Amino acid sequence: MPLLDNLIAILTQRDPFPPLVPEKVWDKSLIAKIDTLSAAPLIKAGLHLLNDDIHNCHIIAQEHENPDGNYWHAILHRREPDYWNSKYWYKRVNDHPVIQEMQKEEPGWNPFSFVDKCEKLNTTQVRLIQLQEMTLLLNYTIEKYVKNY
Repeated sequence: MPLLDNLIAILTQRDPFPPLVPEKVWDKSLIAKIDTLSAAPLIKAGLHLLNDDIHNCHIIAQEHENPDGNYWHAILHRREPDYWNSKYWYKRVNDHPVIQEMQKEEPGWNPFSFVDKCEKLNTTQVRLIQLQEMTLLLNYTIEKYVKNY
C-alpha cells in the first residue's frame, strides 16, 4: 500500500513533530488523501490525529467503541485539550497491548499520569513520548486491521 506507507512516513517524520495541543491541522492537503485511502476507518483516524486533525479523527473514533477506537478517542481528547474526557476514554481502553508496549519502552508510564503531565508540561520530551504513543498505536492498528501488511 504505497499511499499508506507514504502518509505514515510524512506524518511520523514530520518537522516539527506534533504539538501536544494543535492549533490547526498540520497539512490540509493530506485530509483528502487520508479520507480516500482504502484502509480501515481506525487507521484513517490515526492518520488524521497525526496530522493534528482532531475533528476528523473524532468523527471516526466515536463510531468505533472498542478498545482501539477508545484509545484514539482518549488521545484526541488529551490533545484538544479535554483532560478529564481523555481519562474517561482511557478507562474504556482497559489493558491495551499498546499500553503494555509503552510501559516497556517508558518504564513507569501510565496513560492517566501522562494526561496529567501533558496538562502541566509542554516539553520536547513529553511531545516525543506522545508521538511514540501515537506511532505505536498506529502500527498496532495497521497490523490488526490490514491483512498481509
